[in-house]
Amino acid sequence: MRKRAYKDIICLLLIAASVWYIFYDLYPSVITDLSTQKTEFSTLRAFEHVKKIGDQPHYIGSKAHNKKRNYIVNALQKMNLEVQTQQGFVLSKEGVLTAPENIITRLPASNPQANSKALLLLSHYDSAVHSSSGAADAASGVAAILEALRAFKASDASFQNDIIIVFTDGEEVGLTGAELFAKEHPWIDEVGLVLNFESRGSGGPSNMVVETNYGNSNLIALFSEAQGEHPLANSLMYSVYKLLPNDTDSTVFREIADIPSFFFAFIDDHYDYHTALDVPERLDKRSLAHQGDYLTATLAKFSNSDLSDLTSEQDDVYFTLTGLGLFHYPFSWVWVIYSIAFVLFLALLFFGFKINSLNRREVFLGFVPWLLSLIISGLVTYFGWQFLLNLYPEYDSILQGFTYNGHDYIFVFVVLSLFISFTIYQLYDDKLNPRNALVAPILTWFIVIFLLNIFLKGAAFFIIPLAFTLFAFFLMIRFQVPSYLFLLILILPSLSIIAPFIQFFPVGLGLKMSVISAVFTVLLFGNLLPVFGYFSTKKGVATMALLLAIGFFIRAHLNSEFTEDRPGPNSLVYTVNKETNTSTWNTYDDELDSWTSPYFETYTDSATTIDYQSKYTTDYTKSSAAPLVSVPSSDIQIDTLEASLPYLKKFRVRLNFNRDLNRIVVSETSMANFKSFKVNGEVADFYEEEKNSKAYHVHQNRFKTNVIDYYVVNQEALYFEFEIGKDQDLEFIIDEISFDLLSHPELSVKNRPKNKIPKPFVVNDAVITKQKLTF
Repeated sequence: MRKRAYKDIICLLLIAASVWYIFYDLYPSVITDLSTQKTEFSTLRAFEHVKKIGDQPHYIGSKAHNKKRNYIVNALQKMNLEVQTQQGFVLSKEGVLTAPENIITRLPASNPQANSKALLLLSHYDSAVHSSSGAADAASGVAAILEALRAFKASDASFQNDIIIVFTDGEEVGLTGAELFAKEHPWIDEVGLVLNFESRGSGGPSNMVVETNYGNSNLIALFSEAQGEHPLANSLMYSVYKLLPNDTDSTVFREIADIPSFFFAFIDDHYDYHTALDVPERLDKRSLAHQGDYLTATLAKFSNSDLSDLTSEQDDVYFTLTGLGLFHYPFSWVWVIYSIAFVLFLALLFFGFKINSLNRREVFLGFVPWLLSLIISGLVTYFGWQFLLNLYPEYDSILQGFTYNGHDYIFVFVVLSLFISFTIYQLYDDKLNPRNALVAPILTWFIVIFLLNIFLKGAAFFIIPLAFTLFAFFLMIRFQVPSYLFLLILILPSLSIIAPFIQFFPVGLGLKMSVISAVFTVLLFGNLLPVFGYFSTKKGVATMALLLAIGFFIRAHLNSEFTEDRPGPNSLVYTVNKETNTSTWNTYDDELDSWTSPYFETYTDSATTIDYQSKYTTDYTKSSAAPLVSVPSSDIQIDTLEASLPYLKKFRVRLNFNRDLNRIVVSETSMANFKSFKVNGEVADFYEEEKNSKAYHVHQNRFKTNVIDYYVVNQEALYFEFEIGKDQDLEFIIDEISFDLLSHPELSVKNRPKNKIPKPFVVNDAVITKQKLTF
């Protein structure tokens, strides 16, 4: 017994060490310093750019925004590059209007080839509105490109494709800079491939995701030749990405210009995303090094690759294995591989029953602990997270859904799932041989992969770790007590491929997805049964897992309060209604704190839907009466124009600002469909195909009251023209927004305490005037 226990402990330690190394090896551990050779990428040289660009909020239209643009232009000019800027109004089909100013330059090929296409390096330099400094999102991308380009030039390499660099503007307000370049810049027709560098948090490994209108096989084959030292990519991530409402500049190049791209983004430390915490000090330098690793490898390869035609009719399944890099195979192989694996499984069952190594009663009995582990772990995690939200209601204030102690909670739910699984299987130790117990997880995996092959084919690579589990199943059938060493080797692919997803889903999608982590943990446990099944110390391992869960829960509890290092988001908005000559304080917060509560000593629960919601559809929760102070609104000039048809009427509305504004939201409450609409000279693109298909549109086939969402640049006035039926009545609501609540001399709002930050993703720290316009 002691000898078996000794083996169990060694195996457990080796598995734990393997998991640690898998996560450790996801991205570089070496941070290259300022003494790095000039021809090589230096993480700390890139970080110097991050410190200069990401040290303060620089959203489009802000004063700091111009300073950051000048810094980037100067950095490019120091490399003896000719720099141009491109500015113009962009009106998106969602009604977003602004005037982005892109920074553009070009490195001509030293060995140009006929009919070659250019490689475009892309990142955006604006930060999120209104309080984020944008160190990770996306000063890190700009800095990585600047440093990689400098090193590339210093190497004096011979290359055949021009390299175009575009630092877009207005990405955070609707990808407007990318749209401006894709629609209007003459270089767009020369581009064959885009490399886009992004982030959705301030740390973690960078994932490669493909954007294409066609099959991805040529792109994946190209990337496999330039994947860098720490590639992290899989076709499931892109399948999931396409289901989410998160687009990048790459999406614009794909949709408008039909140009494929690779975009590279790190998503961990999601709690910093778009917040005042996105500052250089919190950027994970390993993440920056990972972007540099990708850039160095791809720039060297793609600058000499044929980029003229990367289209393909075929998609590839792709994934990475720790230390081995990228693997890929065609979608056409998916069902072939699945069928072969399933036939092998049936053959192993037949063989096992024939030699009496498998027992029918035990095989069926094996489904009991397996299904109990899956169901109980899933339910405990789902209701456990609901319990935590009730226990810590302040967690709801973090709109990203990932708390500062989120990694602790992931670990709690993972080891709790292991505790449940080991405990249940320990109860069946005397009734169930491990080889019989393994049938249930294998069959479950076949069912899961069958469904994935139909609905989410990018996840078909899960058949690979299952194939290794089948080999382990064969050894268990063939030999009474297989070698632990062989079994340990055979479970490594499962650890390498599956384990990272246990963390990625709740990190990227919020802790509400911890239930997926729990299910994946049990599924991975099933793949590890060739080792775990022979443990004589299941009860001891279960006890250890429970103690770890309790320990990490205590740690999460101790870190649950908002502090200076983990500040809580809150909100305050002052609104003046010019129609009623009244003013209110408003907040999006469910819970008041010491900073907000003085403004809401008496309040009403707000049920009004506002017209400038975030992507999390956040409305005001509370409103209270506020002192009326002098906040001027714009003078409105209305001109009647000649309509294009007798049954229509046409008007022009111009807003002449009387104060500095950051944003103007124009809504129309009747939900009438306009016959034509133009804003600041930009015609609303109604798209005939969309009209014919009855697709929703912000100006025709309308689905929301908003018709204009203007992010003001250089205090350019807003004017719009529209045509409507003569008998149609209209009511416009005009909200004029300035982010000067804390500096307004008459409101005297105090600065936040250090354990609080402005709530992101919403209009916050703002002074708003509201006026009505009827026709």
